[in-house]
Amino acid sequence: MQLGFIGTGAIATALAEGLCAAGISGLHILVSPRNAARAARLAARFSQVEIAENNQAVIQGSEVVFLALRPQAAVPVLRGLQFFSERKIISLIAVTPLAVLKDVTAPARQVCRAVPLLSVAQHQGPIAVYPDHAYAGDILSRVGRLFPVSDEKSLELLWALTALISPYYALLETAANWAAAAGIDAQTARDYTAAMFLALSQAAANASGKNFSNLVNEAATPGGLNAQALKLIRSRGAYKAFQTALDSIADRLGVRPGEPKK
Repeated sequence: MQLGFIGTGAIATALAEGLCAAGISGLHILVSPRNAARAARLAARFSQVEIAENNQAVIQGSEVVFLALRPQAAVPVLRGLQFFSERKIISLIAVTPLAVLKDVTAPARQVCRAVPLLSVAQHQGPIAVYPDHAYAGDILSRVGRLFPVSDEKSLELLWALTALISPYYALLETAANWAAAAGIDAQTARDYTAAMFLALSQAAANASGKNFSNLVNEAATPGGLNAQALKLIRSRGAYKAFQTALDSIADRLGVRPGEPKK
């Protein structure tokens, strides 16, 4: 399996790490030299990784090419490269529609978009994919759980949800800092908070026959601690703020919830 990465940012690095740890026979990964420090660390850690001379060399030496550039620089960089019809493309670039990607990677015939998280380095987390090309599924299913979608708007809406990663960590930080300020050892507060939310997420993932409102109601026993906290937080409009933030992100991605899918 000959893979290449044009761009060696955090997501590309996590993907390369996850793939190298997946035990794939004959895996060879070419990474672009743009981010020299990240590329050098990957090549030093994994025998499967080689630093290419330049981005064009990545294309020439790979069967599947991952595009992992920043959106602002992606189109000019890609227009300066020569692609080939037999190359398969997986784009990790935000805010860059499939039609644009097909144009700048022509004559490549197979192009798709994917949304992995940093957790792919540990073979965890969802990966939204559109279109559902078999080559992308074969690679990405080794490092996460695939969520193929039927249209590009659905991919963008799932991409919008990834904007809640920092707010989620900020919630954990708030909870842990509150416990530490109240007298709990700071490391204990941090680890307990992380373990509790991990357990809750695992329980939700395993409760596939229940929607989230079922879980909310089961935990919020009338007169109990959860019911008290839920009522107060809802009354302050905290959850509405999350919806407002997601609407803003969807606007930035060029999709509006509730509009017909294209």
